[in-house]
Amino acid sequence: MLQLKAMQLDCRPRRGLWAGLFLCLTMGSLSAKVWAEEKGAKLEDGIAAMVNGEVILLSQLKFEAQLNVLRTGVSPQLLEQIPQDSWPALLDMVIAHRLWAAGSEKTELSIEQLSAVALMGEQVKKALGPEAQYQQFLQKHDMDSADVVAILERIVRAESNLQAKIRLRAQPNDTEIEKARKASPGLTEAQVRTRLYEEKFQLLSKQELEAQRRKADVRILLKVSRGGL
Repeated sequence: MLQLKAMQLDCRPRRGLWAGLFLCLTMGSLSAKVWAEEKGAKLEDGIAAMVNGEVILLSQLKFEAQLNVLRTGVSPQLLEQIPQDSWPALLDMVIAHRLWAAGSEKTELSIEQLSAVALMGEQVKKALGPEAQYQQFLQKHDMDSADVVAILERIVRAESNLQAKIRLRAQPNDTEIEKARKASPGLTEAQVRTRLYEEKFQLLSKQELEAQRRKADVRILLKVSRGGL
């Protein structure tokens, strides 16, 4: 794992306000450079966002986003082909996990949650193939298995907290089900119920994230260009 040795913030006036390390406060979007040293080598990184004072580096964003993609079973060969216009949405997901997990980081995970973490870990490894490829993936991002577990635990905490908040509200009522069945007579009641639940859950999730973002101090610094992040 890289240990941050020094950080330099290069502030260039554009729009907005951002308070960062060394109190670099300015009108504008911030172009940031982070120098991390390991074994005498210097690697250049950047800041994608700040969430309640916590820095999310571009390297962290790429790693966490790829873990989220891998756990869905996507081929690792596609990781290098993630469309540039997808990165803002992937950053939103990474930010959402931090916001939804906030306040529960120190509580012990339940047996069910630990099982979910283990299952996600297996899905990631399965997607990457042999153990050697998994280790190459970690080395490429300068991460280790402990980093993977920490990220997956945060995802599980976030999703569990979100479920607890909106699961009941996402349940469709009889009127909604009847209306949807008339509109789609080819679907069974169970299919209609599932579709309505998923649609309401997605909408409520978006609303919950917007509410969390309004209460939190979230600063987006990600810049997407044709040449990459």
